[in-house]
Amino acid sequence: MTNTMGALLVECIGIRRARWCIGMMNLVYNMARYEQIVRLGLKTA
Repeated sequence: MTNTMGALLVECIGIRRARWCIGMMNLVYNMARYEQIVRLGLKTA
């Protein structure tokens, strides 16, 4: 994740906010990765 999305840095105070921030970063990464796979035609199913 750090190579394609920049540095992994969570600037949140509190465990709940940090979990939310990490969850949102994961969601955005997965969406960007899915778009890459579809665009490159690597989808096998």
